[in-house]
Amino acid sequence: MTLSRREFIRNLSVAGGGLTLGFSLTATGETAGAASLQPNAFLRITADGDIIVQVHKVEMGQGTVTGLVTLIAEELEVDPGDIRYEMAGVDDAFKDPEYSIQITGGSNSMRVNYLPLRETGAAARMMLMTAASQRSGLPVAQLRCNNGSVQSADGSVSFLYAELASAAGKVDVPEQPRLKSADDFRLIGKHNQRLDNVPKVNGGANFGIDAPLPEPLVAVVVRPPVGRGGMSNYDDSRAKSLPGVHHIVPVDAGVAVVASNYWRARKAAETVTIDWHAGDSALTDSAAIDAALSAALASDKLLSIRDDGEAPAVELHQELDAQYSVPFLAHATMEPMNATVDPNTKEVWVGTQAPDLASSFAALGLDVDAEDVTVHNQFLGGGFGRRAMPDHVLEAAQVARAIGKRVKLVWSREDDTRHDFYRPPMKSRISARLGTNGDVIGWHHRLAGPSLMQSTVDAMAPAIAPGWVPDFLINFGADMAGRKDHSSVEGAKEMPYAFGHVQVAYRNVETPVPLGFWRSVGHSHTAFVVESFVDELAHAAGEDPIAFRRRHLPADSRHRQVLDKVAAMSDWGNPPPGRYQGVAVHESFHSVVAEVVEISMNQGAPKLERAFCAVHCGRAINPDIIRQQMEGGIIFGLCAALKGEITLQDGAVQQGNFHDYPLLRMNETPDVKVAIIDSEDAPTGVGEPGTPPAAPALGNAIFAATGQRLRNLPFRLS
Repeated sequence: MTLSRREFIRNLSVAGGGLTLGFSLTATGETAGAASLQPNAFLRITADGDIIVQVHKVEMGQGTVTGLVTLIAEELEVDPGDIRYEMAGVDDAFKDPEYSIQITGGSNSMRVNYLPLRETGAAARMMLMTAASQRSGLPVAQLRCNNGSVQSADGSVSFLYAELASAAGKVDVPEQPRLKSADDFRLIGKHNQRLDNVPKVNGGANFGIDAPLPEPLVAVVVRPPVGRGGMSNYDDSRAKSLPGVHHIVPVDAGVAVVASNYWRARKAAETVTIDWHAGDSALTDSAAIDAALSAALASDKLLSIRDDGEAPAVELHQELDAQYSVPFLAHATMEPMNATVDPNTKEVWVGTQAPDLASSFAALGLDVDAEDVTVHNQFLGGGFGRRAMPDHVLEAAQVARAIGKRVKLVWSREDDTRHDFYRPPMKSRISARLGTNGDVIGWHHRLAGPSLMQSTVDAMAPAIAPGWVPDFLINFGADMAGRKDHSSVEGAKEMPYAFGHVQVAYRNVETPVPLGFWRSVGHSHTAFVVESFVDELAHAAGEDPIAFRRRHLPADSRHRQVLDKVAAMSDWGNPPPGRYQGVAVHESFHSVVAEVVEISMNQGAPKLERAFCAVHCGRAINPDIIRQQMEGGIIFGLCAALKGEITLQDGAVQQGNFHDYPLLRMNETPDVKVAIIDSEDAPTGVGEPGTPPAAPALGNAIFAATGQRLRNLPFRLS
């Protein structure tokens, strides 16, 4: 982290008779005690008894609100349900310490906030106890906090936090807040009541699409059919005559139609005729892109990513070689892209994973400074990485500026599918050498595909301040001069197996297709390739797939722990009659997950029966949320493995809605069992690690059932 623990909690202010704890202001020189510090606060306790937490990581179904509130509530000795949470606004105080921007991604919300937010709660607890000691005359050692009050051991003294808030605000912030012992946890590892459930069930939750409108103005945009295409001219004469149409304005993305409601805007947009021109790339078809990837894979111009040295000179048993490929994938979030912008107040209502990027894009569209923009972040109806890119905010801002009124821009499902920022396609070729004892004495992995980070930098460039690039774009692996990209090789470069000689090389192949972060990013394809080929090696060695993996993994590794657990859960090797099992294990976002997928065959197609998952993610904060995220991640991965594919023809995406970009239906999903490995280690990621092992585990089960080794996604049996 770039902030010390002292810097995290030292910001203290007395505002309205309350206690506020949070980050220190950056580069202002203001000292603790200034009322202006309140917007930066993570925790505030008011004299009215309100305990308010600013949630700076967005809630898109992954349980962030509950997790972050749990951390503070544990140390503050209150019930999480007694805390009022608010979605934090844009402020430097809320920047992610790893990415240096205000973003939710990388499955790090619990990992990077586990200690800082506990320390915030612990500091407030100690300050409240000090205030109670000053008022009662009892030493702090004779006081304890319990359920929102400070009490004496004998019960003779009891003060509500509300009574102490003002006095506590004058107490020095402790340098080293005393954290509770894990033996005394009442919430961490035990609290499973999601705080966002009730408002989402009763309709009280506000998503981006629920943003308020003083008058009903909704915009839709007619976009080019070809990615990165442009507009020559357009004819809107018919659309202007339709009822409810207020404005028709050109924007960077195409032509926006503004009407009194979504349906009128959409129907009018269908009558606008536009002359489009295509981009200048030759890679306009899926077949051409596939051929370019194959050519790059066969060339000698790959950059070395890992090279462990010369292979040992031992007697060979056999050598294996295989090629794998994965396609473009869309995000298919439940809530299509939308944003509401008021050009007069410079306010934005949106559900975004990156509020400060949304602010910058809105400022660009409104032609104002980003500091003048206020982003009201809402619940997200699914993100999966898509909502890290605020292109829709730019569109809404441009429309709002053109008409001078607040407007809500809403994408259709077809817009969402055909104008996504896609998971990149990748091709891999692996060759490996087996010794006579079954040891792997050589592993050469070559990858070719477009650089996600290069595409991301290009897409963000219009809103990035001159000379400034977010650290996460650099640290995540973009070496644009060398065309290296960590996101393309993560999971391949850090492969955990103790093989005798490992080489990994990568070639960037630029395409005109916009790329974005897709749940688990590079791990989504490298896990499929690595774990499928490891299974091939196990079969060639005549060894059980789990036993083969265990033998090539360190004895004390988390990988072995989860493999052993999932083997026991699934009764590995003894499936019910007519069923077949496949296994995979993968580490991503500092968590290790092993999965067994069990299938039957129905009219020549695999039928998902059961899935078993063992996860080592450090200390469990909210166990039920971890299970939910593993279940969701598995289904997400299985959807892609069986059905997910975006194809292009003449530069246009061929898929448009769920009829041709289908997801698994409820009756197609397996029964999922999840086990969490007990651990006292710091928590690690859970939002994404369930996805990578799903596809290879399924592919390995299909091989067990049919003898066919399927190396291309989505799976298609011959």
